[in-house]
Amino acid sequence: MNNYQSHPLAGASDLDSAMTKLWDFYKQYFVGLYIISFILSLISAVFSASLDLAAIQTTTDPEELLAMMKDMILPYSLIMLVSLIFGVFMHAWILEKPLTGENAVANTLRKGFQAFIPYLIVVIVMGIAGSVMVAVGLVLLVLPGLFAVFYVLTIAIFALPVTLAESRNAATVISRSVSLAHRNLWPNMGWVIVVLLIIIIISLVLSSLVMLPFTGSLIKSLTNPEEAFALLEMVKNPVYIIISSLTTALITPVLPILAFILYFRNNVGQSVTEVAKEDDDRVRVEDLYPKMPEKE
Repeated sequence: MNNYQSHPLAGASDLDSAMTKLWDFYKQYFVGLYIISFILSLISAVFSASLDLAAIQTTTDPEELLAMMKDMILPYSLIMLVSLIFGVFMHAWILEKPLTGENAVANTLRKGFQAFIPYLIVVIVMGIAGSVMVAVGLVLLVLPGLFAVFYVLTIAIFALPVTLAESRNAATVISRSVSLAHRNLWPNMGWVIVVLLIIIIISLVLSSLVMLPFTGSLIKSLTNPEEAFALLEMVKNPVYIIISSLTTALITPVLPILAFILYFRNNVGQSVTEVAKEDDDRVRVEDLYPKMPEKE
């Protein structure tokens, strides 16, 4: 079994040390992270190119719009499925690579396959609960809505580390994610917000650079309706798909790395070892019956 407390992402005490660990890990394991991220970005971009988003702007008929949206359900579902699969394997690789070295690929595949179905259940449950919470927050006011968004994200970011390192039981994963998020709720949420802002800023800069050869500038494409229409067609360009995937892959690993930094930080004082196959929190028959008192 692996003792994950010796993981290089463990031990961050404040935002500065967290950012230092994030950057050091990113640099040291850049090649593996980038390969996984690029494959994910490329597949997602190819599926996105199959969506005829430009056609939506050519009609105002509600029935026709509904029919077009129905046709997009399958491509969107495939994009989400691919993102989930690669997200699981990227988290598993981040967890296993520093500790298992040459066996990292085998361990990543093994843990990824074991964790996918439980994590899928967690995503569905958290997605429904999170959507309701965000909707209620937005109905009340904008600020409660924003708080609900970041609150749900803060809890959700713990789900995969818990699934990979602790339990394959969906109920346990959800309860542990909530518990870990609330252990240092405000700092945890603050770290998530800071990193998300950094990701958004870098994404905007990279997107602007990628769009320059195709549209001239991002601002122009957003303010000019004709340019915006051309922008929707641009996503089908093979050259744009490749360049966009190459740049997107640079920032994709950031949140998974942060997830483990937060997980280890909020798990201080607890022994974290690789979940054993026979110790996966499954309900046994004897657990359904009350224990009989011991005979004196």
